[in-house]
Amino acid sequence: MSTYDHKQVLSDYATGKITPEMAIGHGLQHIGKLYEAQNDAKAGRLDQQSQISTLEKRVNTLQVAVDRLTATIEKFRVKRKPSDPKLPKSDQP
Repeated sequence: MSTYDHKQVLSDYATGKITPEMAIGHGLQHIGKLYEAQNDAKAGRLDQQSQISTLEKRVNTLQVAVDRLTATIEKFRVKRKPSDPKLPKSDQP
């Protein structure tokens, strides 16, 4: 038994084409469909939240790596002597 469009149910009830019991039955079907849709949406949100959490962890891990690399580069930049003829100057290509 498929669900009837809610507007059609109201229209048919108003014109006497269906009984109150039939209208209530169709209303219960619609409520059931709404619960199904709500559960599907909740499952989708939980899946998306799980994916977001995974991506956040990956971004945080990558940020730690970038921070370490930046610190290492800065450490070597400070140690480097600008008068060392073997090293190119930073303002020259």
